[in-house]
Amino acid sequence: MKLSNLLSTLDSQIPIAAVDVLSPDEATIIQWLTTEASNKLSSPVFFWNLGVSTLEQCLIAADGGLVFKPVSEYKKPQHADPLLFVFDYIANFSGNGVFILGDIHPFIAKNSPQLSWEILSKVKNLYHRLKPTDKRIVLLGQNIQLHESLVRLIPYCEVPLPSIDQILEHITSYLHDLQQSAIEQELTFTISLNKSEIESLSRAALGLTLEEISDFLRLTVKHNLTSDGILIDSHFIPQAVEYKTRLLSQMGIELGKPASISFGGLDLLREWLNRRRRLFTQEARELSLPQPKGVLLAGPPGTGKTLLAKNIANILNLPLLQLDIASLLGSLVGESEGNVRRALKTAEAIAPCVLWVDEIEKALSGTGDTSGVSQRILGNILTFMSESQCGVFVVATCNDPSALPSELKRKGRFDENFVRPVG
Repeated sequence: MKLSNLLSTLDSQIPIAAVDVLSPDEATIIQWLTTEASNKLSSPVFFWNLGVSTLEQCLIAADGGLVFKPVSEYKKPQHADPLLFVFDYIANFSGNGVFILGDIHPFIAKNSPQLSWEILSKVKNLYHRLKPTDKRIVLLGQNIQLHESLVRLIPYCEVPLPSIDQILEHITSYLHDLQQSAIEQELTFTISLNKSEIESLSRAALGLTLEEISDFLRLTVKHNLTSDGILIDSHFIPQAVEYKTRLLSQMGIELGKPASISFGGLDLLREWLNRRRRLFTQEARELSLPQPKGVLLAGPPGTGKTLLAKNIANILNLPLLQLDIASLLGSLVGESEGNVRRALKTAEAIAPCVLWVDEIEKALSGTGDTSGVSQRILGNILTFMSESQCGVFVVATCNDPSALPSELKRKGRFDENFVRPVG
């Protein structure tokens, strides 16, 4: 299900839906839902999670901002389970409404240590009993993994990262709003960016959410404020890259630096890359030409695989992203797989790019893994490589190809395998 179809889904007697969204954009989605539900369903919207002490009604203020108003009728008994109580409140609610329940998915997630069979049963009961009513529930959170008994009941959508066109429109609009605010404060606010520079700034922000881009613009404007006012110029572009680098590193993605020296030998690899570099151009995308998937580089430690990966990005003239799978592994069930999926989605948003996965056999060999996490991460990567058509060129390096799962090595996963010999 696409996010744009959420309201029509709720209006089609589907009483519960799930929306997976990165935390920075949760408020944006709540604001969008509040507006859409009012316009299309003539329905009020309410919000609840374990962090608030009551149920809150979501309202749009006169300036377009989001406002939360406590519902005075919602009075939870002191010792009542908060989640079970809000379910009962929704079931007995006399009017219509869309109830956004935030971060409850660990209690209804497959294999989660927090899984509650009582809560799971309540959700299933609500699904069937809310159908003939005008009450709807939206489960909101990050890395949602529903229990098997709910997967076929509750439609699910994932909010994608913004495209270059969406970012361009957002930056243009947000800078205009900041300029109007500065004028009201009698501050000089000069935007000295031509069309090409605004596009470069937008491309530098690829991989961020719209809310993160707004945060960057506000912070940078604040830091650049002088007695002469504010100047928005091309210096914002490297600052955007620096800001994005810090955020992505927390997700296990590093923006790699291009190689300063070229590699010697391996003429077949160089020739192979040069023949395919034009497939990443805008012209090739307009002709719908197939995008190369990637290469597997194998060889003992010290044979220059890291240098090769960086040079591949140079030859293809693409940005280099390094994915550190080990840093994405989490302690909660489903957390690791969710982190990997989000990292791959981020790479898709930045594409075309080179995605370098170093020493891939250490993360995917499955040695000593009794929980099945390695197998599920492998499944995520294989699905990504087979389905992604956006121009993410995967460069996987490994020291010992025999330790790789057979599914990853079979013909068709990578476009080609190259072995770097010793010496």
